Amino acid sequence: MDGHRCTTALSKGMIQLISLFSLIFVTQACVPGTGNDLGKMTIHFEVPYTESNRKHYEKLVWEAVEKIANQYRHTIKTNRNHEVRVSSRSDNGKLVVDVQAMYIDCRFERFFAEKFEPYIGKYRFDITCPAQW
Repeated sequence: MDGHRCTTALSKGMIQLISLFSLIFVTQACVPGTGNDLGKMTIHFEVPYTESNRKHYEKLVWEAVEKIANQYRHTIKTNRNHEVRVSSRSDNGKLVVDVQAMYIDCRFERFFAEKFEPYIGKYRFDITCPAQW
């Protein structure tokens, strides 16, 4: 009987371990430097386009991408500063922040969006993946 309990506990532990590894793999695939695709993301902030708003929201977006990527730093192929570009523009007087990320895996676009959304809050964002080089 003890052998059966041990096997059952081992099976549960293995399932949890496999689930953890799957989660890590999927998250890593969305981080710049872990794939071969180019992705573009556009975040539509409902704030006026001003210099102070531009700096604040570009920093917010950059830090969100960094926080997600830093969790998986050991998987990054090269310097992320060259693989992620954050810029902004005005669209009808409202601030729009654009992100280009190189060397990502587009199969996990939705998963990345779920990780990114809490950092951005209520603002709408669109992801195009794969994007044209």
